[in-house]
Amino acid sequence: MADAAEEAKQKEALNGQLKEYIAEWRKTREKEEEELKKLKEKQAKRKEIRAEQEKKLNQAKKEEEEKLKQEENEKKAKEAEEKKKKLEEAEAARKEMLDAQKAGAGAEKKKSVAGGAGNDARKEMSKTKEQ
Repeated sequence: MADAAEEAKQKEALNGQLKEYIAEWRKTREKEEEELKKLKEKQAKRKEIRAEQEKKLNQAKKEEEEKLKQEENEKKAKEAEEKKKKLEEAEAARKEMLDAQKAGAGAEKKKSVAGGAGNDARKEMSKTKEQ
């Protein structure tokens, strides 16, 4: 019986130790889970911040591309306007030359009428060559 009582005491002592060990293990496990939870929260925050930064960066890129396109379009429009002005100026100059030629041709006709018939034929020939 002494053995049985002693065995029961040993089992009780072992059970007590096991309970203490299990309690400590649960505490450490709880701490580890809490740390893990905190780390996951930090990771989620970092991920969110990264996503926001990426979004801002993409927005900035988009704005820059739009700005470049707008500048390019403005440059093209300006070039087209300059080209149009040059063409208009060239057209005006051409018209002036035509008007001057017509005025000159009208003066030659008057001279040729006054000069006589023989002189008139030569003026007509030179006139056609000039035109």
